[in-house]
Amino acid sequence: MDLVKTILTLRFSAATRPWLEIRDMLRVAGGQPTAEIQAPPLVLDQGEKRQRVVLQVREVALEQEAPESADQATAHALDTMKQINDASEFPPITHTHYESYFIEPYSLPFHELVALVKSRFLRSNAVAQSASDVGIAFDQHEDAIFKHLQFGPMDAQQLRTQYLRWPPDNIPDTFVFFGLTYQSNAEASFTEESLQRFLANAVTWQLEQAEAALSCLRSEEA
Repeated sequence: MDLVKTILTLRFSAATRPWLEIRDMLRVAGGQPTAEIQAPPLVLDQGEKRQRVVLQVREVALEQEAPESADQATAHALDTMKQINDASEFPPITHTHYESYFIEPYSLPFHELVALVKSRFLRSNAVAQSASDVGIAFDQHEDAIFKHLQFGPMDAQQLRTQYLRWPPDNIPDTFVFFGLTYQSNAEASFTEESLQRFLANAVTWQLEQAEAALSCLRSEEA
């Protein structure tokens, strides 16, 4: 499998300190002591690194495209969030969200790959048989952890237009796409150690789930 993109998002219980300071200035300047701040996201693109940082009032996100590996992606995400926190300490975190997108190239024509996925994961019926495309999704809830897996056939154009900002030139024509989300809804303070544990657990689950789904497809193909 090829890892094509990751997104790490931290959502906070309150506005981050720079936004709070701007809000306080606006309250004084505008003579409205209860005014709240609303602002569009600050989007910082680094095309040469194929990464984007999005800063919002109560949220920060890092998007990486074409990372060398899952371990490299998490190491960079951890370092980036540490540096942002060092610059302005984060409020308590309410949601920690990590998405990974993988693709597995297939030599089958698109319609045959659709048929393979349907035959392995769906019971034969009139609705399934008439579908020209298919996507499978599973959710898991375990206490404060939410897990989501979606997968299905995809072509290069869809990946380029819907998921990537800096698509590489070597995207295969047809592949199975995996989108995996691992999210903690437990409130916590930011520490390197806790984020590192979260990312390690997220990557372990994501790789295991994607490989399990691929194993089902490969056994059917055989």
